[in-house]
This record gives sequence, C-alpha cells and structure tokens, in this order.
Amino acid sequence: MSLPPNPLPEYAESASVSSPVADQSLDLTTPVIFVPTEKPFPAWSAWDVLAIGVFTLVAILVFTVGAVFAARVLPQYHHATFTDLATNAAVVIGGQTAAYPIVLLFMFLMVRTRSHQSFGKAIQWNWPGMLAPVFPIGGVVLALAIEGLARYLPIPKSLPMDAYFHDPTSAYMMAAFGMTLAPLLEELFFRGFLYPSLRRGFGLTVGVLLTALAFAAIHGAQLGYAWAPVFSIFIVGVVFTMVRVRTNSVAASFLMHCGYNFALFAALWVASDHYRHLEKVTG
Repeated sequence: MSLPPNPLPEYAESASVSSPVADQSLDLTTPVIFVPTEKPFPAWSAWDVLAIGVFTLVAILVFTVGAVFAARVLPQYHHATFTDLATNAAVVIGGQTAAYPIVLLFMFLMVRTRSHQSFGKAIQWNWPGMLAPVFPIGGVVLALAIEGLARYLPIPKSLPMDAYFHDPTSAYMMAAFGMTLAPLLEELFFRGFLYPSLRRGFGLTVGVLLTALAFAAIHGAQLGYAWAPVFSIFIVGVVFTMVRVRTNSVAASFLMHCGYNFALFAALWVASDHYRHLEKVTG
C-alpha cells in the first residue's frame, strides 16, 4: 500500500458551477448547482492550538497535584515527603493517566466545533495499513542513530528524569506509559494540531523546525535543559515531523515514536539487568 506524497493540502478546490453552455444562452429552467467549498486545512487556528496546549498543561498539573495529595492518604505514603511523591512513578503516572482522557476529549470537541469531518480525518490520522510495521522499526533505527550521535556530545551522566526510576516496578510503569499514552498525546498535539498550524503560517521548512523546537522544549525539564540531550530530542522531533509530512499521517509518526521509546527502554532494561540494578545507568 503506497502513501500519498503530498503532505498538506492547503485549500480545497473552488466551488464549481454546473450549467448548460451549448448555445451560450442562459436557460432559466435549468437549476444551478453550487458545490460548497470546504474550510482550508487545518480548520483550527493558532489560538485553538494555544488553548489545547494551555489546557493540557493545566490538566496534567491539577491531576498530578491531586494524585500527590491522594497518595498521602495511603498508609505506605504517610511518611513520604511531597518531593518524594512528586518523583514517584506510580503517583505521577496515575495523575497523568487520569488527565489524558480529559485532554483527548478537549481535543475532540475542539475539532468537532471547527470541522464537519471526523476527528481522525480532520487531523489526518491516516493509518498506514500494511506499512504500519515499518514505522516502529524506523523508530528503533532512529534511536540507535541518536545513541551513536550522543557518543560525540557532552551528555550528562544523570538527568532529572532518572529520579523516576526508583525500582523495577517504577521502571516498568515508566516504560509502559512511555510507549503508549505519552507518544499518543504528544503526536496528536505536535504533529496533529501544532504542525499544520505552523505550516499554514510559516511554510514547510519553518513549520517543521518550529514543531521540533517545541517538541524539544517540552522535554527540557526532564533533561535538565542540558543542550546536548535537548539537541538530540530536537533532531528526533525533526524526523518525526518529516515522517508525518511525507506520509500525510499522524499515525505513522505515532508508531515511529512508540518504536523510538521502545528502543530507549529496551536498552535501559538490558543495561540495568532487567531493571534490577538501575543505579548502574541512572547515576
């Protein structure tokens, strides 16, 4: 199954008018049929994208804080500090997992109020069919390439995100979340909503670069804002966005994102002896 090379149709065809022209005279008895034009892609505005971004951040913050306070009620967390709970994988993932359905509903309602198309068609989800397995494999290859690049960059030995890997249970939870819900929401926002808006406003090249820059920025806190790992994520964001461009499919970039994250967690699993000795790799 081949995928269309044209990634982003800017505007629909103009309205067409059907009328007889054989004798160049106007036949008032013949009905004139107007075909309404569709809204330009994307149907949403930059302000809509900003609203989704702000809503997402607020929802995650509220649910995560709520999860921290709820955890204090449990006997095993009575003596835990708020700092400990804020870096507890079970608590943080629980809060974010509760927030994500609300965010997805907000995205859905945003699309439905801006477009008459289905959600998947409006954001160009476009499942790649028989080529679907190619993209996770591509994500694994990308992870290996980025790992090769990182050998020549000053990557810190420990990063803030390492604090979430306390024990094997935490690591498995982080892996499951990082290979499913996290890439889904990120791809819907960055490649589904943000990129088309930036492409319409600034063109292909700038749209790709700005999308990748925003993608890297959202991961900055996890990476301690160290330039080398943030630069690596920027490159990853460029590749993900170009896959979305070339395939005209957000589903393709999602699958590649899943494969990329799988490779990262698999490498950690091997290096830490099945997550039993995380101290070897998390500093």
